[in-house]
Amino acid sequence: MRERLSIGILVGVLIFLIAFVFAILGKGEYQPPTSEEGMSGTGPEVALVAPASLD
Repeated sequence: MRERLSIGILVGVLIFLIAFVFAILGKGEYQPPTSEEGMSGTGPEVALVAPASLD
C-alpha cells in the first residue's frame, strides 16, 4: 500500500515537473545568441595565468 502511494506521488511530481519545464520553454522569450553576437566579447572572460616557477 505504501509503495503504491509513493509511486503515485512520484509520478505526479514527474508530470508536474515536465509540464512546468514545457510551460517555461513554451513562452518563447529565450533567444540563444547568434554566432555574430557570441563573437562580440559579451561572453565570460577567461584570464590567462602564467605558470608559477618552482625555483
